[in-house]
Amino acid sequence: MKIIFFLLLTFLYGAVSNGQKQPTANQKNCTIEKVINSQWTFNYIPDEKADKGYESPEYSDSRWLAVSLPHTWNTYETTGEFLNSGKSPEDNDNSYWWRGWGWYRKHFSVNPGYSGRKVTLEFDKVQEYCKVWLNGKYLGDNKGQQGSFGFDISGFLNPGGDNLIAVAINNSHGSELDSSEADESNSGIYSGLGSDVTLVLRNKLFIPEQSRTKHEGGVTATATQVSKKEAVARIQTWVKNDNKEKKSCTLQTTISDAEDKTVQVIKSIADIAPGQLYRFDQTSKPIKKPHLWSNEDPFVYKLYTEVIDGNEIADAYTSSSGLKISLSADLAETLTAAKQKDGPEDVFIKNLNRSSVINRHGNPSGEPARIVLTSSLQKISADRGSVAIITAEVTDSKGNFVTGANNTVKWAVSGPATLAGPSVFESCTVNSAGIKGYLSMPVSNVIRSTGKPGTIHVAVFASGLASGSVDIVAEEVKQDNSVIIEPALVGEGRKPVVRKIPSISRLDETPQEIKMTSDNISLSSPDRSGYAQLIRDYIIKNNSSVDTSIVEFKTIIDLFASYLVNNNGHIIVDDYNYNVGNYNNCRLISAYINSTKLPPAYKEGLRKHYSDIIITKGNDRDAGDEMNWLNWIPSGGTVIISQPNGSASTVKGTMVTTKNQLTDIIAVVHPEFVNFSDDAKERALIFINKMNPYVHASAITENSTEGDKKNKSKVIYLAEEGETILIPLFKFIAE
Repeated sequence: MKIIFFLLLTFLYGAVSNGQKQPTANQKNCTIEKVINSQWTFNYIPDEKADKGYESPEYSDSRWLAVSLPHTWNTYETTGEFLNSGKSPEDNDNSYWWRGWGWYRKHFSVNPGYSGRKVTLEFDKVQEYCKVWLNGKYLGDNKGQQGSFGFDISGFLNPGGDNLIAVAINNSHGSELDSSEADESNSGIYSGLGSDVTLVLRNKLFIPEQSRTKHEGGVTATATQVSKKEAVARIQTWVKNDNKEKKSCTLQTTISDAEDKTVQVIKSIADIAPGQLYRFDQTSKPIKKPHLWSNEDPFVYKLYTEVIDGNEIADAYTSSSGLKISLSADLAETLTAAKQKDGPEDVFIKNLNRSSVINRHGNPSGEPARIVLTSSLQKISADRGSVAIITAEVTDSKGNFVTGANNTVKWAVSGPATLAGPSVFESCTVNSAGIKGYLSMPVSNVIRSTGKPGTIHVAVFASGLASGSVDIVAEEVKQDNSVIIEPALVGEGRKPVVRKIPSISRLDETPQEIKMTSDNISLSSPDRSGYAQLIRDYIIKNNSSVDTSIVEFKTIIDLFASYLVNNNGHIIVDDYNYNVGNYNNCRLISAYINSTKLPPAYKEGLRKHYSDIIITKGNDRDAGDEMNWLNWIPSGGTVIISQPNGSASTVKGTMVTTKNQLTDIIAVVHPEFVNFSDDAKERALIFINKMNPYVHASAITENSTEGDKKNKSKVIYLAEEGETILIPLFKFIAE
């Protein structure tokens, strides 16, 4: 059973910078920033010591996965496996994805008209330890948990030519960190480029941003002497001089209201030495009758700052926080709370596991009839960083949402997008680690753009239900490559990052006992039995050799009859073919069951089991895997049925017992079993449970003794009433 949980696969938001700097026609010297989250390639190298020149511009990454940031690799989208980030690698199912190196590569170039600028490469967050190269030259590392960091890459650039960024990330610390800094408790965290990467072109006289540097930076503003009549603003601005000579510059700060009407202009002059980070501390004249900030009226004055070198504007900065004038002493606390947001590992799918749905029509719901899909977005950008959340719900024939439906659902996507989550959701419960799975509808999945424009079609299927679908439009994105040029990646020929695990390949040649159709089906009947007869006749007419006496045929007729009742006698072609596909797969397994030397009554029970699992519930099964399991079951033995009411069995070749615990049932067939040691009994119980789909393990709590204060948990094995159980020959369980 697949456990459906997402503890971040994907980061659905980008970090927000503290200020915006945009050049205008007469401000070409101002700071230019570009977030370069698109057009990266990624590969995972499980060997901690791997070093094959991945940082070299000569290395070809044409087969690497194309990704957009934010990105992490310890998630289903990248690995195709479910991993528990809350555990250390030693406690996880495996440490494969937690010990290796994730490599990211990105090409770009800079317009030669902007040569001579100070260029920095800035990372908002990397998880966890990373090394960074540009054009094969090592820039340095970051030990994680230190927030934003960056590198001055001015001396490493190829002016006007191609440049390559390479980042190697590892979250297990390893030998790269001092022992005092290594923290194994964090070694199970998600790894990758978890937020924005930005290229910044600056004049050498500029306002550094506080959010991405280790020193002070940016602009801060506070209000003092506040009353309803007037207030004074204190504005602090940091300016850095990276020129080789002293600069005498003017700092001009403009305060304006919401309509961009200038309230006041403050000018200051200072001499800044080479390499100096200078702090301007400006105080405004009293602002008369200030517009006060409050929760009900969150008014913010705008701040626009210019650094003027002679007659030229060297840098300009618009503060995103602005100036808030308030009488409330709780302003700072209110603003701090407002800035709090979910971490990226919390935002992937919040509504994946809602256990119930409010009936939106206010009416009691009937039998599940169809699937309804909704999308969080109707349009997305044609960029690999664009995602949409698709939610599947179940309604009855009147459109009332059904509470507690737990159908197995299969997702299909066509057009320029891929699924970020698994293609099949099977219902399950919360496991011992507390990881939430899919309990009941609605459930959500995520699609990701492939970077190409077009219409994305998402469909969700479930056995016996009318499928649901939704379309999303991926719109072409026009990139601004006027200053920083990012070449588009070709998607063809790239391979997913998956672990090579030996497995038995699926049997692709499934016999078509019932043929697919190319037409929708419309039938008319006053009741369910009439629909059953009509769909039976339809299938026989188009499949004359089908065996109508077998349990699989009876199961699919029953399934289609319910479908027709709930959907006014209509079956669309895709839904008919989906359910027929499940039938044919089930028949492939059934044919192999018939060829075994297992007892006939047991074989009949197995066929009933697979009919329920595959046809009725729609749970996909790999025929090759099931055949291997059937080969493992020892031939011979006794078939027994648990009938607690003592009624006689109607199944030829079986015994009947009133017992339902497997321990007692084994003893009915093999009385010697009661004398087995505890270890031998446990081995036998596990073995027989594994070969019987109608036996289920259940945990019970035993009361503690006086000397043992802790209650103990014990596993018992219970047989389903009326179902066939195979007890193998004594030689297979003997001590």
